[in-house]
Amino acid sequence: MPEHLLVVSLGPAHESLQEFISRARRCHDLWFGSWLVAALSKAMARGIAEGIGALGHEALLFPAPAAAGELAPTSDLTVANKVLAVVPEGRDPVEVARAGVRAFAQERERWTAEILGRVGKDDPRRTENFHEQAARAQVAELFETSWVAVPLDGGLPAARGEAERLLGARKRTRAFRQPAWTREGVPKSSLDGLRDSVLDERIYDKTMVGRARPAALGSEERRRFYDVHGSERLCGVGLLKRFGRRVNGDAERIPSSNHLSTLPFLRGLDRDEARREAIGRAWRDYRAALEHAGVLGEFQDAPPLLRSSVLGRVDGGVLYPGRVREALEDAGADEETRRGVEEKRRALLRSAGRDEPSAYYAILVADGDSMGRLIATLATSEEQRRFSAVLARFARERVPVIVQEGEGALIYAGGDDVLALLPLHTALTTAMRVAQAFREELAPWATSERAPSLSAGLGVVHAWSPLEEGLGAARDAEKRAKARSEKNALAIAVHKRSGEPLTVCDRWDVLVPRLRRLADLQLDGELPGTMIEELAALERLASGLEGDALAKARAVQRAEAQRILGRKDMEGPVREELGGWIERGAIDGPALGREVAVARVFARAAKEAKG
Repeated sequence: MPEHLLVVSLGPAHESLQEFISRARRCHDLWFGSWLVAALSKAMARGIAEGIGALGHEALLFPAPAAAGELAPTSDLTVANKVLAVVPEGRDPVEVARAGVRAFAQERERWTAEILGRVGKDDPRRTENFHEQAARAQVAELFETSWVAVPLDGGLPAARGEAERLLGARKRTRAFRQPAWTREGVPKSSLDGLRDSVLDERIYDKTMVGRARPAALGSEERRRFYDVHGSERLCGVGLLKRFGRRVNGDAERIPSSNHLSTLPFLRGLDRDEARREAIGRAWRDYRAALEHAGVLGEFQDAPPLLRSSVLGRVDGGVLYPGRVREALEDAGADEETRRGVEEKRRALLRSAGRDEPSAYYAILVADGDSMGRLIATLATSEEQRRFSAVLARFARERVPVIVQEGEGALIYAGGDDVLALLPLHTALTTAMRVAQAFREELAPWATSERAPSLSAGLGVVHAWSPLEEGLGAARDAEKRAKARSEKNALAIAVHKRSGEPLTVCDRWDVLVPRLRRLADLQLDGELPGTMIEELAALERLASGLEGDALAKARAVQRAEAQRILGRKDMEGPVREELGGWIERGAIDGPALGREVAVARVFARAAKEAKG
């Protein structure tokens, strides 16, 4: 049998991979869904290598492990959901593919048993409250595999193109079956509405179906046994994400969106030497009030590297009145207790001399530009493996360090894809560093015409907004960045809880320095807030125009923008600097207004982070 290129793909059966990962109520759910796909893909790659035989890992193209040990479950190698390998002459690609699929299935079963076995394990009435068999059935049909094998007699690039074409055709010809786990009269999962809840309604105070009856579990027991609040229903897949941990058995502490949004504020408290003693006393009083009300446990999950010296292991969500009120209501606290807790919270803010903390954080979605075109130029297996190894180094060594130094949470880094959650006081710098690291690692493939680059979307979203919406905002921004002809860009979309999103986009080396400068000017009080609306209003002058009419409208916009700057109360050098940007064509008036508004968000975070 001739040499073959084998391509094996893994993905959710009834939704896209992005949809599966995005369906998350908590940041931990988001992280584990992403991590699980990579772990199962690694098992599949390991099975393929073992199916090939001795030194089978050297036949893998994507990933390209330097040693077989890198495919072990405990390694830090991240594997994408598509595995490529060269099946040597004399080996049956069908048997190799089946070996990979078997390894995936075995790993899936191992994880299912381990994780679902932790659900409600201390509940004496677990068999009544948790429908484990239905949960296992939901997880069993979650993923599907597809594979194709193409002879390599026409060369690697041609075989890869044909394999991708056939794989796409294979995925379009799936046979869908009726799920075995459906039950009548059962609420759907709160995460996606796709699957039945596997937590019995008897554990809830307010049932969604059937007659009202006393709950079999109190709110604290429900949280401790099943980690859900009073209105949250979860299917087997949701529980898999919620109770998932890394293979080494240690709980992976991913910060909540509340903690990330308060992190600039918390860092400011940590640095406030003058008020340290007063802040400490006020925090101890507030903490005691939370403990007395029985809700402190709701907030004790801050990751070690992101803890505040003031709050310790307590999540920053305790600073938000709405989040605390929700926990108190779920615990059944009376009105007097609620008022007492809120007074202690306000006293903490007064002791710090600060207003309410911002409730926004950033989601970074980044992806290499025109990677398919670059990969198509790799003519040999050796080139493919070298390229794959460099991408792995970027994802394994560069990105985790950069995100950690930016006090963020890395959700996924594999190949040229990055997904991370970032606090606003470091988001711009962290995103910029990721893009720089990508260019540095892929510099050997730069040509006189184009250097490899990375484009990204940064969605600035409210901490209480659904994660799925936040991810959608970041991905839409990424698409806008990639839509630029030159690519190599960053798009930032600020989604306030009301009003239209505010989006800016430009090349990395242009947008980030300009936003930093505008943020610094706002911190120094140099930019009047009224200029934002006046500059943004100039957009109407060019709306719907084309050709010469558009060019004339742009000229009017520039002149009017200069007039607006001329009558604003700001220092002469600042007015000349901003006017120079417009005069040179670096930015137009409406775009400057949008960038000033976006920079204001980052300026507030920088101000909060100062001691």
